[in-house]
Amino acid sequence: MAKNQERMNRAQDRALERLDYVMDCYEAPDFVEVTGSMGGDVITYRIFDDGRMYVK
Repeated sequence: MAKNQERMNRAQDRALERLDYVMDCYEAPDFVEVTGSMGGDVITYRIFDDGRMYVK
């Protein structure tokens, strides 16, 4: 359980480099999906375990 929380925290920290704040976070087997707000727009990032990050 602690390993999953650490994975979520790393993904949120990475997304917060670009987002104003995080609204939702979803964990999948290969990635963590972080939804947040940037400048009034809602953006979702998929952050994969190998470090890749994509806007969805």
